[in-house]
Amino acid sequence: MNRFLAAALLLFLPGAAVAQWKIVDDSPAQSLETPLIHEKKLVSKAGDTGFFASKRIDLIWFHANKHTFCVVDNGPIDQPNYPTLAAAMQKSKCLAGVNGGFFLKSHAPSGLMVTGGRSVGRFGQGGLLSGVILSSGNRNPHLLRRAEYGPKYKPTDLIQAGPFLVDQGATVKGLSPENSRRRTFVLHDGGKWFALGLSDPFTLAELGQVLAQKEISPKRTVHRALNLDGGTSSGLFLDRGEHVEPIHVEPFKTVRNFIGIVVR
Repeated sequence: MNRFLAAALLLFLPGAAVAQWKIVDDSPAQSLETPLIHEKKLVSKAGDTGFFASKRIDLIWFHANKHTFCVVDNGPIDQPNYPTLAAAMQKSKCLAGVNGGFFLKSHAPSGLMVTGGRSVGRFGQGGLLSGVILSSGNRNPHLLRRAEYGPKYKPTDLIQAGPFLVDQGATVKGLSPENSRRRTFVLHDGGKWFALGLSDPFTLAELGQVLAQKEISPKRTVHRALNLDGGTSSGLFLDRGEHVEPIHVEPFKTVRNFIGIVVR
């Protein structure tokens, strides 16, 4: 009898861990001056109270028929191409954007980077390079696993990043429960909708659990979520139109590249 009870508890615990997250929608009214959809979520654990109990997650959704990804190269650390994320987005005609993938101490991109059809680095392996974000030769955006990528995509813009936080609509197993930090990420609903996101500090395991919940975006289910370079690299910019202040969270350090959203 005890064995059956223990087995039942083991089956129940994963669901219980997921159920502890409370997600409240605090999205502002949609500005008519931007074609992108901004969702703001307040996330807390059940039972937590106080001013700092809730953590913020911002999602910037776009439709693949109208917009796509753009990779902006920020150049070497001693002579960056742009002083800020905001400047990089505005000069590159991006409506929104976040910091990009990981980079080495030399400031070279970790893995392959393609920007405007020009390749830098080489296609890499490892958990931090397990995903591929790209805009193909015909301007279609894609979020792929490394093994799914091939020459047929003919990328104009591409970066590698990782690990995956969500795949097939479920939290990826084995994500680290350590090191809670601010994070940026890319989402795909499995169809035509994609998003860039920025979160307050979470561990990878926590963020994977949160993003897999249907309450995070009920109208656009998260099919895949890929982690980008987080911590002090994290930043987000959203142009909300001429008469509305932009959303602007600047990275604390100079990063090698950015991912933007541009009109196709």
